[in-house]
Amino acid sequence: MPKTKINVLLPIRMVGELDKYSRNNTRSQFIEMAIRQRLDNEATFSIADIPDRQLMAALLARMQKRNDAAAEIMCTFLVGELQ
Repeated sequence: MPKTKINVLLPIRMVGELDKYSRNNTRSQFIEMAIRQRLDNEATFSIADIPDRQLMAALLARMQKRNDAAAEIMCTFLVGELQ
């Protein structure tokens, strides 16, 4: 399969984590497999794909329906974070 070179910007820490693959000459293969896995699973749900603020807003709505001390504490925290 023909391949092409691309340039991407990655966090320095991530590049450091990939260094072990570079030493084994498997970094490109590792990155290709990771991207392929993500593309193949694109239709699958992952909570990591939901922005934090959206998750907090959903949790706030759920906590507001409860009527206990833990929910009240959580609501106070979430309202503070969402402001």
